[in-house]
Amino acid sequence: VMALVAVEAWAMNGTQTDYADVLSRNLAPGADGVNLFDYAAAKDNGDHETIKAFIAEQTAKAPSTMNDAEATAYWANLYNAVTLDVVLDNYPVKSIRSIGGMFSMGPWGRELVTVEGHELSLDDIEHDILRVDFASPYIHYMVNCASYGCPNLRQELWTADSLTEDQRAAARDFINTDRGVSIRKDGRIAVSKIYKWFDEDFGDSDDDLRAHLAKHATGARLDALQSGAKFKGSHYNWDLNAAE
Repeated sequence: VMALVAVEAWAMNGTQTDYADVLSRNLAPGADGVNLFDYAAAKDNGDHETIKAFIAEQTAKAPSTMNDAEATAYWANLYNAVTLDVVLDNYPVKSIRSIGGMFSMGPWGRELVTVEGHELSLDDIEHDILRVDFASPYIHYMVNCASYGCPNLRQELWTADSLTEDQRAAARDFINTDRGVSIRKDGRIAVSKIYKWFDEDFGDSDDDLRAHLAKHATGARLDALQSGAKFKGSHYNWDLNAAE
């Protein structure tokens, strides 16, 4: 019976299916493996309204009643949808960091949704809920900040039943691009600034980060990590992940 309940809880309804269709229809691979979103089309063809409807439906739910996998998927999906919504509200923009008030860079600190009576910002969802209540390095491969430098926005929703498998796949997809891990001409390794900004989430040392990256790296990246190549430098591209 419990298995049936879990399946029913994650069966997508019409609004979720419509939102999943928006992701599938508007995302396409670009350079360096970046999934690019067609913001212009979504703004013109009604997809923006579908995103808003999905957010409204999700914020009416009670994630406190969900198990950890369900809640992790819930919060990541909400974060990504709200990010799309706020970019579309302000589109065209060259970078999400250009959205905000006079004294802020980006929309992350603004309270944008209310869930179970709590007004929440994107920062609240990522840093106070996902990274605290569901702490895992893989959280960073789930949330997308609408930028080239970020792990990809998926073409489908996160779901509880395949969460671990999909998290690992997202990590592989990111780590095996220059956005995630690149080998410098001098043989040393440069990594995404995500691994510097949130170093505590990937362990206590360079060795811990190396082990995490090597778990998912392939080819020359794996060889460099296993050979003990030193870390040197970090990078991140804040340009909007927009289709041309």
